[in-house]
Amino acid sequence: MKVSQYMTRQVLTIAPQTEFRRAFDLMHSRRIHHLPVVDADRVVGIVAERDLLLAAANFGSAEVPVSEIMHASPVCVSENAQLKQAARLLVVNHIGSLPVLNSRKLLVGIITETDVFKITAGMLHARRATKTAAKKKAGKGSKKAGKAIAPGKRKTVRKPAKKVAAKRK
Repeated sequence: MKVSQYMTRQVLTIAPQTEFRRAFDLMHSRRIHHLPVVDADRVVGIVAERDLLLAAANFGSAEVPVSEIMHASPVCVSENAQLKQAARLLVVNHIGSLPVLNSRKLLVGIITETDVFKITAGMLHARRATKTAAKKKAGKGSKKAGKAIAPGKRKTVRKPAKKVAAKRK
């Protein structure tokens, strides 16, 4: 599975000179948590919602450009990279998002930790949906495929008790 199959393609970006409160308002209105900072079609940084909240606490009402707050030279991933590689980059670098670049190093998308969680949840759901393969493996042709049973354990099947009709006198 490639990153390009799951990334968000329409990425909201900001310029380095954007005032940090404006960036926060954009995040809040669009319900996003990360904004790539782009200058001359190149990703020069990234700013997270947490960075902007800390800036608000430190700078108060001062007008501060995002370039003073952003993480310069952010960790990025290629659109052709495997999803597993992107997930590892997120975990190893303790970050919440990766700008996705094409072969010319231009921003073509973004993938976040939330995207990875959603993909994983979807994969688990898809595995459960393929019941015919599971039936053949588990039951080897049996009509019902139940839960996997640990080796050496037997599955007890209990038959429902028969209802006995009370005799009337």
